[in-house]
Amino acid sequence: MLKHYIKEFKDRNYSHFDAFYEETSQKVFFTIIGIVKDKMITEDLMQDTYMQFLAKIDDVDPGHNPVAYLVTIGRNYALNHYTKYKREIQNDDILETIPSRDEVKDEGDIYTLLDLLDHDEREVVVLHTINDLKFREVSDIMDKPLGTVLWLHKKALEKLKKKLGDEG
Repeated sequence: MLKHYIKEFKDRNYSHFDAFYEETSQKVFFTIIGIVKDKMITEDLMQDTYMQFLAKIDDVDPGHNPVAYLVTIGRNYALNHYTKYKREIQNDDILETIPSRDEVKDEGDIYTLLDLLDHDEREVVVLHTINDLKFREVSDIMDKPLGTVLWLHKKALEKLKKKLGDEG
């Protein structure tokens, strides 16, 4: 169905944009929030992501996964924002975002679980597990070798299993 939407968008027919957004927005959201860790900023960057996606719709290859292209745009916006504003983040603020062992009680809290991972691990988990992208697509998006992506995913899952096992 996504490929049908892309064809319509290329014809400048945006009548199904809401359905496209509904189908893809969660993946873009988790990609961006995993980097910027702020819901309001994430929502702003999502808007920029979709605007850029539509502006560059003619560059979308119909043979490839359009969600991977969309997620790449969102990731780039998030990384640019993070790089631009990371100097404004105080060390104390960063320390406050890391939950203590006592705070990790709700295993269903995706934000808390993602905070247990380092940046690259979190990004691989979001892109592969949450966004359901293939490891090859994750490798391309992150500009890392496939072996590194597979290793980061394995390491992240082991870390989460160990943490959840300690809490259980």
